[in-house]
Amino acid sequence: AELAVARGSMAPPADAPAGEAAAAAPPRISAGRRAWRGVLVAGLVGGVLLVADGVLTIAWQEPVTAFLQDRAQTGLGDDLQALEDEFAAAPAVARETERRRMRRQASALLRNRDPGEALGRLEIPRMGLRSVVVQSTQAGALRKGPGHYAGTVLPGMAGTVGIAGHRTTYGAPFRDIDDLRRGSEIRLRMPYGTFTYKVASTRITTPDDASSLRSRAGSDRLVLTACHPLYSAAKRIVVTATLQRSAPPGAATPS
Repeated sequence: AELAVARGSMAPPADAPAGEAAAAAPPRISAGRRAWRGVLVAGLVGGVLLVADGVLTIAWQEPVTAFLQDRAQTGLGDDLQALEDEFAAAPAVARETERRRMRRQASALLRNRDPGEALGRLEIPRMGLRSVVVQSTQAGALRKGPGHYAGTVLPGMAGTVGIAGHRTTYGAPFRDIDDLRRGSEIRLRMPYGTFTYKVASTRITTPDDASSLRSRAGSDRLVLTACHPLYSAAKRIVVTATLQRSAPPGAATPS
């Protein structure tokens, strides 16, 4: 009897009646019931994770794809540094003005970048954004970061620079794009120079309206686009900014 107590009454005393012994024995669970219980537990855990994922997406951004983009951005940062070193080591052209140098190097960069490769770094203080921009707005490219619209120019070339970004997935770089106001500053740090823009306007358009991306004579602009509103692709939000100044690599610019 003492042994039974020491073991937490998992076994009945030796002199206990047979019926009492049977009642005290732990119930056996069939393999089928154990498997079904495992399925239920897995389902409950999965449901909790899905709810948590949804809550995080609504409150901030989708966490799984955010992790994937964060990892991609780390690699892109290394690639961009190598690109900057390459441009810095390029020989100067005699009697070439700074403006012509930027235009020449911007054209060369645009010709030689494949979809998904690093182009430069986009900085928007009001949004707390500092992200590597990649070439192309194809789905695979946008998973890495904000993407440059094919068919638009790069900073340093006359015309419109177009960039798109996600708002809820893959790091959600443009989640707070609707927080930008007239006069908000935007910087594009390219391997050949830094370009500073100020927001001029924000408008909502249909997804098939590409008029804002067209270049206009005598107007150096930056256009940012994203789905609108949040969690919907029904519309597009378009932010247009105008070029204020440009500076060569290494020149002091606001951080």
